[in-house]
This record gives sequence, structure tokens and C-alpha cells, in this order.
Amino acid sequence: MTDAVLTQQQIQELAGLHQQYQYQAEAIGQQINMLKLTLKDLETALATITALKDETAGKETLVPIGFGSFVNATLASTDKVVIGIGAGVSVEKKTEDAKVFLEKRKEELTKYFEQMNSTFAKLAQEMQNIEKTVQMQQQQHQQQQMPMSAQ
Repeated sequence: MTDAVLTQQQIQELAGLHQQYQYQAEAIGQQINMLKLTLKDLETALATITALKDETAGKETLVPIGFGSFVNATLASTDKVVIGIGAGVSVEKKTEDAKVFLEKRKEELTKYFEQMNSTFAKLAQEMQNIEKTVQMQQQQHQQQQMPMSAQ
């Protein structure tokens, strides 16, 4: 495509395709950011569950309630935790079962994160290809427009 002369319509189609890719890349970028936050939360949950095995029931602790805020609480039990399983549903699980569940979820989200990064990179490459094609077309057009100098 780069060697051939593009029509104005083809250039407009490429511009439309570039814009479509740009919108898709922005949406995927937002998904990637949300996945990063979710993975960070998962890491925190796993670290907390791991730390629970060294604690005893009746110990006072701080429980995060969001936005860097905490409440004082007493651990009633360290062998069970309540975890979210999706769609606003939470269940009580044994600590080890919860850890396995969260590690599996982390693995799934990490794979999805990698897929999103790959898709994002492909879109970026396609946009670069379009930009190069249009730029080469413009250079060819400019060279054709230049008057020949007398020798």
C-alpha cells in the first residue's frame, strides 16, 4: 500500500480507521488501569490472609474501611475469612481455601491483563503503520508537486 498512490477516499478511510483504533486503545487503557487496581487489591488480600495464620483469635487489629481509613476490631477467628466472589456476593471460607481461591483469581486476572497489554500493543502498532503510510503518501505528493529545477 505504501508504494501505490492513495486516493483521497483511501486516506480518509485510513484516518477513520486510525481514530477507531485510538478509541479502542483508550478503552483498553482504562481496562488495564482497572485491572492494575484489582490486582493490587488481590495482592493486599493475599498478604493479609497469609499474615492471619500467625495471629490468634482475640487480638486487636485495624481493619481498612477505604480511603486510608481504619476501624479498631478484635479478631473473632483467624481460620475463616469472608471474601467477595463476584456480583456483590460474599462467602465465608476457610483461610486456606480463600487463599487458593484468590490465587486462582489472581492468575486469571494476570492472564487477562497480559492479553489486554498485547491487544493494546497491536493497536498501537496498527496506528503507527497507518501514520507511516499517510506520511509517506504526503511526502510522495509533495515531491510530485515540486517543480523541476533547471539544469
